[in-house]
Amino acid sequence: MAYFNLMRTLWGAGVLGLPLAVSQSGIILGPIMTTALGLLIIHMHLTLLWCLNEISRQLRIPYISYRYGFRVALLHGPTILHRIGEKGPMIISIFMLMSQLGICTVFVIFTTDSLRDIMDWKTSKPAILSLLIPYLFLQYFMKTLSIVSYISMLGNYLNIAGLLLIIYLIFLAPHGVIVYACTDPLALFFVIGTILFNLSAVAVILSIDKALKDPKVLTKPCGMLTVGMFIPTVFTTVFGVLGYWSFGTMEENVLRSLPFDDYISMASIGLYLIAIAFAYPIQCYPAISMIVDVVKNWHPQDPPSDEMLKWIEATARPLFVMTSFFICYLIPIQGAFVAFVGNLCTTMLAFVFPAVMELCILYPNDYGYYKVYLIKDLLIVMFGMTSFLVGVPLASLPLWTWDCINDKCVPTKATLSGRLQSLMTCNMLCASMTLWPQPTGQVSLSTTAVPVRSDLFHLQILSFPSRSVREHVKGAFEIFQGVLRKMEHDVRVFEDWRTVAVYVEISESGQGDPRLRLETDESYRFSLRPRNGTTRSLRVDISANSFSGVRHAFETVSQLVWFDSFAGSLFMMEAASVDDAPRFKYRGLMLDTARNYFPVSDLLLTIDGMASCKLNTFHWHATDAQSFPLELDSLPQLARYGAYGPGAIYTTEDLRTVIQYARLRGIRVLLEVDLPAHVSAAWMWQGRNKADNIVFCLNNKPWTEYCDEPPCGQLNPRSVLVYTMIEKLYAEIIQLTGVDDVFHMGNGDVSLRCWAEKFNATDPMDLWLVFTTNALQRLETANEKLPNLTLFWNSKMSDRIKPDLKPYFHNLGLQVNDLASSQRYISGLRLILSHQDAWDLNDGYSKWYEETGNSNFNSWQRVYEHRPWTRKAIKSLEGGEATVWTSTLSKDGLDSRIWPRAAALAERLWSDRAEAATRPVHARLDLHNLRLKQRGIQTTPLWSNWCSQNPYTC
Repeated sequence: MAYFNLMRTLWGAGVLGLPLAVSQSGIILGPIMTTALGLLIIHMHLTLLWCLNEISRQLRIPYISYRYGFRVALLHGPTILHRIGEKGPMIISIFMLMSQLGICTVFVIFTTDSLRDIMDWKTSKPAILSLLIPYLFLQYFMKTLSIVSYISMLGNYLNIAGLLLIIYLIFLAPHGVIVYACTDPLALFFVIGTILFNLSAVAVILSIDKALKDPKVLTKPCGMLTVGMFIPTVFTTVFGVLGYWSFGTMEENVLRSLPFDDYISMASIGLYLIAIAFAYPIQCYPAISMIVDVVKNWHPQDPPSDEMLKWIEATARPLFVMTSFFICYLIPIQGAFVAFVGNLCTTMLAFVFPAVMELCILYPNDYGYYKVYLIKDLLIVMFGMTSFLVGVPLASLPLWTWDCINDKCVPTKATLSGRLQSLMTCNMLCASMTLWPQPTGQVSLSTTAVPVRSDLFHLQILSFPSRSVREHVKGAFEIFQGVLRKMEHDVRVFEDWRTVAVYVEISESGQGDPRLRLETDESYRFSLRPRNGTTRSLRVDISANSFSGVRHAFETVSQLVWFDSFAGSLFMMEAASVDDAPRFKYRGLMLDTARNYFPVSDLLLTIDGMASCKLNTFHWHATDAQSFPLELDSLPQLARYGAYGPGAIYTTEDLRTVIQYARLRGIRVLLEVDLPAHVSAAWMWQGRNKADNIVFCLNNKPWTEYCDEPPCGQLNPRSVLVYTMIEKLYAEIIQLTGVDDVFHMGNGDVSLRCWAEKFNATDPMDLWLVFTTNALQRLETANEKLPNLTLFWNSKMSDRIKPDLKPYFHNLGLQVNDLASSQRYISGLRLILSHQDAWDLNDGYSKWYEETGNSNFNSWQRVYEHRPWTRKAIKSLEGGEATVWTSTLSKDGLDSRIWPRAAALAERLWSDRAEAATRPVHARLDLHNLRLKQRGIQTTPLWSNWCSQNPYTC
């Protein structure tokens, strides 16, 4: 059991940090240092046990603790150390508690980060909350070392399994292109702290020594301590070298460099998560025992009762756990904290204090020939104190800095004397293009940056076509400042922050309506430069012909600002100029909120993501057969009968919130009520007799014969009541959204069989024409004219549009979801492309009623490279749209389903450059993905974090 405890301690989270330690010391110097420090640690642990055993022998007692052994040893030494010796128990207690608390905190950081990666959460905060109760539970039940030993045995097996998987991945695809032989001397102190944290086990060894029936098995030659520590030392050395050889530079433990989308990676992370959680109690055990022991011996003449000691232990356990979780919440980087704990506590407990104890016990004349013990211990004390005094402040420095070499950011070791540059700053200043979507006109970006602050941006509107446009520009500027504020955190004080004056000119003859319309000119241009006569201020000049153009300019300017974590400040390019306009006028994202309900907050966050990449149409597929969540003033009964429940309704106030939120971000809300199919219980409120005449085929079985997905239902094309309700719907939708030039009528998946069964003597294709004509007439009445672009989903009835709907033809358009249809309707009909095999963000996620996937996954590369208009010119193409159907999607997965793939579509529709998904595009989208995360959107990563740091070696 003692072997299991010792091996479990040394093969825990620390071993995963050894590749990082080797990367900091170099592939030649790293293994030499690891082996040498491992042997020194074994020697000093043996020295400590010898000192305690020698003091026990001289005092003729069976056992003495580290705390009191340190006191006795120093009181036996030179007089100058007696004062320190009197405080010895307190000194050792403080360092032991700090060391164990640091180790336990690292374990918590490791497990919460692992759970975050497995669950694909944006931050570790949900993981901290999720794991607190299990850790309290483990700590409560594992009170004795014997119980902890059995759990440690299980943890060892899980560790071995996890390590084997990691070793497999190490050899699977090594890509450590940048591998250093040696390193900067100051980085060695970071390495020392990391190695000490991993290989030192003072508290656990002392607990084992106290619990063993025969303590001599620990210290004898080739005994438990020597063998039990030497094997992990050799293994961790080899593992560190292989990990660095395979993955190259890294900022945290090796798990952060594993492929994020690999099942083996997730399995190894999961195994280590459980194993490290099981190791947590053994690291808490010495600290809790020490707390109880300190209280017990505080007043030897008046010791506390057994009941009091039990109460203190019961209180100390949860407090210790919660303290480690609280520190975890405050610590951002695991690797630096590991080195900090190792340098702060372990150097003193494992090196300095045992060496001083041996000096004092042998004082004054037992130092051997040539006083070899005196020289050895003094050198170890000097080494330990240097590591303590130098290593602790160095642990707070960044591990790497990034240099721009041949237009690529390359990581190099950070030094005290060198210039520190964060990866973000390097990416922004090194790459020739960092904007997303890439502008279509001339672009010039500076390679220098200056510190700025969000509240030092000031707006002046020099000209505008209407008061409404001016107010919208002010609102958009406040949003722009809000984006900058989200990036600001842990800001340090700068004396040379620049003020930024933003001047906006909108042509007075430009569009006076701030709403986005089909004819809106979304182009803009701006220049950024230092103001004349001063180096303390920047000037941004924006010119556009519409509010939308100004809004897009604000977005582009925001992408020239970033947070530098090294400097602790926002930085902005010192100069830039951009001339930009979109390739397509319609750039959309469709979200279905009928199959599953999504809170308004999720819709607003989705609109934030759209604004970041200049998508301009939020196509809200609000209703379907599954539910009717829209609570409209004109027909409130539809939501009452059709919504999933009171908590799954969008009120008119909710609609206004979403619409105004989108409008200030240059986005129209295209609210779709899909008719005549895709209707169900919502339309039953008229009463049974009337309802039977409104909805046909309701819940018919088998549903596969009447609709694509249950429940089935279809409106009666000959009911006057149906058209009366439709007119009310259309009028309120147009009034709420303010969008009167674009309208989506749905009209998809109409079941001809349903109508044929109800009207035996009538051709169901004629019935479709009757319904469509009447619906168009009611739309024309509700809007006082037919919208400029009235959209249908393409279907088998779409061929009837051109010959049978000639009076409306020039105002009609199709939303096409397959390439063959877009080629068939190429002459005349206006098109919005939503090709399922490229731009459906559900493809690859199987339908709920299918046992296997329905199609290949549409990766961001496929989304980006899809350019169907290059195969055959489509003169009437208005734009494109990504679609998100939600039968198998809830709010928890919405962000990751959409982003960053929708951003890839955004650049295709805005810029439409011939470039494919090349490595520069990949790196630029990864940078934009980070922007989305900073705005609160839980995106899917494009690749591992290691590749984000080394994009051109992946």
